[in-house]
Amino acid sequence: MKGAEVKPVSGWLTREPEDRHLSSPPVALVVCQVRHETEYAASDASRALRIKGALDWPTELTENLVQGVNVAVGQFTGFSASQTPAMRTWQLKSQDGTWTVSLQPDHFSLETTRYGGWSQFRDRLTQLAKAVGEHVAPALEHRVGLRYVNQISHPDVLSPVDWRNFISEELFQERLYADLGDSFRAAMQVVEAIPSAHHSLVIRHGLQLGQGSELTYVLDNDSARQGSRQFDVESIMNTVDQLHLDSLRAFEMGTTETLRDHFA
Repeated sequence: MKGAEVKPVSGWLTREPEDRHLSSPPVALVVCQVRHETEYAASDASRALRIKGALDWPTELTENLVQGVNVAVGQFTGFSASQTPAMRTWQLKSQDGTWTVSLQPDHFSLETTRYGGWSQFRDRLTQLAKAVGEHVAPALEHRVGLRYVNQISHPDVLSPVDWRNFISEELFQERLYADLGDSFRAAMQVVEAIPSAHHSLVIRHGLQLGQGSELTYVLDNDSARQGSRQFDVESIMNTVDQLHLDSLRAFEMGTTETLRDHFA
């Protein structure tokens, strides 16, 4: 029996994004995580210090201990502390707390709540990946994920249906929001796509009431590549560049040019 024919992806998933500079981007959080095989060398304090020294921005090093738990499932469910020694993990935080590096035996990550553009984020991620490759030396990369959480607000939005001018018709559910009226509190939906082999893109989007009854539109784009292969920094960064393009495409597909002009 022949396998199902895989048709080439078309439309916004392959469109070349504008990648416009937004002077006031609505990005609340950006996270990139790279999962690899378990390497307990990442728990070593001296290696964490060497990784800290390889970064060109100042950070504070903090230690965390993670204790495993045994779960017994049967007539009665029981929990007990694992006999395995507690696992040491590390965090490197910038002095203002807006950048965080996480070092764990099976992954490392970089996240920021003060996104200054792709060039800065990519540069810091490259430094981190090189430092982990040198001082932890994992052999395999299992998964690379890149997530953009956009929390969008606009002064012209006074009711849920006002977002029709700023969120694309592909995503915006005008009839739903109009029917909810004053009873609206929050509504979220999930879209999942496969831009290319081994790549996935999950878009979580919808409205929520923020502080002071402000209507915020959340556009959460989570892209990833899965599948084990040799740990190679250049390959990882090429993957991250592709995930960044997928995230840009998702942002442009989900918003109107009017909204992007507002942030530019």
